[in-house]
Amino acid sequence: MIGEILLDRYEILAKIGDGGMALVYRAKDTLLNRHVAVKVLREQFATDSQFIERFRQEAQAAASLSHPNVVNIYDVGHTGTTHFIVMEYVEGKNLSEIIKDTGILDEECAISIGTQISSALNHAHQHRIIHRDIKPHNILITHDHRVKVTDFGIAAISSVNITQTGMVLGSVHYFSPEQARGTRVDNQSDLYSLGIVLYEMLTGKVPFRGDTPISIALKQIQDQPIPPRQINPDVSVGLERIVLTLLAKQPTERYQSAEHVVNAMQKLPTDNTMQLSHEQTQQIPVFSGEKDEVKNSVTPKSRTGKKKQQQQKHRIYTILIIFTLLFGLVWAIQRIVPSILFPQEVTVPNIVGLDRQEAEGALRSRGLNLGIDIEVFDNKVPAGHIISQEPAPNRAVKQNRTILVRLSKGPEFVEMPTVEGLSLREARLNLTQAGFILGDETELFDPDIMINTVVSQQPIPGERVKRGTPVDLVVSKGHETQILIPLPDFRGQNLESVRDRLVSLGLSLGNAWPEFSTTVPQNQIIEQNPPPGSDVELGWAIDFVYSQGLPRGTEPPIQQDEHDVQRWTTESVWRSAEVRINIPEGPVQEVVILVVDDFGAREIYRQTHSGGTSINRTVQGRGDGARIQVYIGGRMFLDKQFQDL
Repeated sequence: MIGEILLDRYEILAKIGDGGMALVYRAKDTLLNRHVAVKVLREQFATDSQFIERFRQEAQAAASLSHPNVVNIYDVGHTGTTHFIVMEYVEGKNLSEIIKDTGILDEECAISIGTQISSALNHAHQHRIIHRDIKPHNILITHDHRVKVTDFGIAAISSVNITQTGMVLGSVHYFSPEQARGTRVDNQSDLYSLGIVLYEMLTGKVPFRGDTPISIALKQIQDQPIPPRQINPDVSVGLERIVLTLLAKQPTERYQSAEHVVNAMQKLPTDNTMQLSHEQTQQIPVFSGEKDEVKNSVTPKSRTGKKKQQQQKHRIYTILIIFTLLFGLVWAIQRIVPSILFPQEVTVPNIVGLDRQEAEGALRSRGLNLGIDIEVFDNKVPAGHIISQEPAPNRAVKQNRTILVRLSKGPEFVEMPTVEGLSLREARLNLTQAGFILGDETELFDPDIMINTVVSQQPIPGERVKRGTPVDLVVSKGHETQILIPLPDFRGQNLESVRDRLVSLGLSLGNAWPEFSTTVPQNQIIEQNPPPGSDVELGWAIDFVYSQGLPRGTEPPIQQDEHDVQRWTTESVWRSAEVRINIPEGPVQEVVILVVDDFGAREIYRQTHSGGTSINRTVQGRGDGARIQVYIGGRMFLDKQFQDL
């Protein structure tokens, strides 16, 4: 998928995750010039109508939500058998990674995350959507600590029960008891899963573990969790009470809505100061003697006077705070806001060839930011250095703009394949598809070696070399005098007679593919490659598509010409496409276009071009499955069917 452009808009850049149903990629929306996440249904489900329907339901369910703690859905579509959803790209980590790196989270952090998850669930539940798979892996945390709930992959409208009896969806460690039983679930199931997420944040582990999913599910139904304070004494009584309420086995004993959870979380600071555990109450000292007398000597009048003084101090502090805020707001409007709304224009520096640290410094000095568009292997640019940039150098842009770059991973070393003994055409194709470029082709005149056969190669087979290395070939040309033969038109002729004709011309039969035809009689030639009239060398292999006749139970279409003579009609299964290729900024590179169709793989274009240039080519392929492959510098940049271009 890397390098593909979906719907002529979403360029796939890198894989960032996967799940049971789909793969997730980072992509660039070329229309709006922003990064997005693209969730692509796995190929094994692309023909399964049930999975496609669940995939479509995810898009419909999530797209109906608009909340700062829910990942936004931008687009949904399909091309061929590829079904995908385009959603908001969230930079940060998921909660599972944070717990793994940090262990136990402090209470303030857990409360903040729990409150935001509850807020997202409340919004979803108000829209009659149940998530059904709340777990740390589906909770994303941005760099500014914003929580984003994602992956409504098994969500459903509450009025439609897509979970059949005996069939459970989700992750067993975070199941509610009703999910473990396989019965109908509702909003309280999400709240139970939220309780397990809070428990894991506060203790560093889930409440129920087992050797098998079934044993864990039984514990979800039957066992009570160990109170969090027995594992982590720093957990407050109020927060432990919320967690244990969420983990009640009976849905009626849990909070009845996510909004109630939000309210309970927001009251926690007050609960912590006003409510103490039994042990804490026993530790409060009992005052006696003089201290009691002092306390009892305070009269109601003196208490009233102190209260007025405190109120007056609070009023003064409030006025000072408001004045300070107003002063800061005025200063911000005069100094900061204009620079944000109307940033200055700067010239983009040339950072190609610099390492990442140098590039960041050069951009920062002009008020610009560095963004990594994609990291790729490159034989000429050292690892960690910039290959190309967008916008190009010397362009005028606004300050705070992000300059996207291709970052080198250095050379990629692979084992050199052998092409010795292959025809020159096969050798070129094999080398291109293996990620190499052609070097020099030296002719060897030897009548004992079949013409156009590769005699030797450099680098030699089995040697460890950089992918993209030029490969030199020595090719047999038979006799020293080269003979070119104009190729006849074999279409409509019998395959057996064509075999004899090829031998008489000094040519050979290449591939011969049978095909049902309603217009061409059995065993007659439908198409040939190279086409009629081409000049080919002595010994060249010619490919054919020949007719198998009519499919069973089919009558041939008959046409009558102007003399009322019945003739077979001809049919065309050729496809054409206009291809535009943009060569990345940088050095001169070899560009190769291959067509893979009914004639197999064949090369139709091979030239070197300077970096930053573009070429346009019209290409043709035969058959519904015809594909176009584009290689630049030995690396595949495009692989698409004609119908998708």
